[in-house]
Amino acid sequence: MKIHEYNSADEQASALSQAIANTIEQVLRDKPQVTLAVSGGKSPIKLFEKLSHFDLAWDKVTLTLVDERFLATDHADSNENLVRKHLLINHAEQAHFNGLVTTRNILTSVSNANLHIKNIDIAILGMGEDGHTASIFPCCDELKSVIDTQLTQEKYVITTPKTANYQRIGLSLAGILEVPNLFISINGANKLEIITKASQTKSLQYPISYVLAERKDSQIFWHN
Repeated sequence: MKIHEYNSADEQASALSQAIANTIEQVLRDKPQVTLAVSGGKSPIKLFEKLSHFDLAWDKVTLTLVDERFLATDHADSNENLVRKHLLINHAEQAHFNGLVTTRNILTSVSNANLHIKNIDIAILGMGEDGHTASIFPCCDELKSVIDTQLTQEKYVITTPKTANYQRIGLSLAGILEVPNLFISINGANKLEIITKASQTKSLQYPISYVLAERKDSQIFWHN
């Protein structure tokens, strides 16, 4: 893995948005369409807003989510709501969007996601201070199954974290590993220490360690 270090959130968001924009353009040289999966939470807001100002062929871009809380899409905690407010604006307003919550039934929604969201080209992952990524929490009962790429080959799965609110729909480890271009956005000294530990060996304590073990090409963007 390669860690890009920055002194502020603004510097990191500028660099990461540029890297993503460059990758979108690169993919579009070889393909007619590109799919970008993004993570939610408050941290990506600055990144989303900067990315939305890039003058790209957004009409050829499909945006989707790395993971989503299973709740109404207009809820304040909805990642779809976040993306619509902070990324699907400015130039990026021309992009297409595929959400993960499409019905009131979580099983039907995850089935729809696996049916309709194909070939993610770029994904932006985050990481919590417990080492979780893409709603693969160390505390969830589904942990062992969703990181077993032989047992779980579906792109999207359901997880139920014990230390966070709401059931989730998110990428499985198999779904993450098949994405050609992986970016990981983190901040703070504690997360840098965790991701450094996680890069040394696979551990159920840090689910992101399974991503780092298999994808040495992951690009990590960090600010203090």
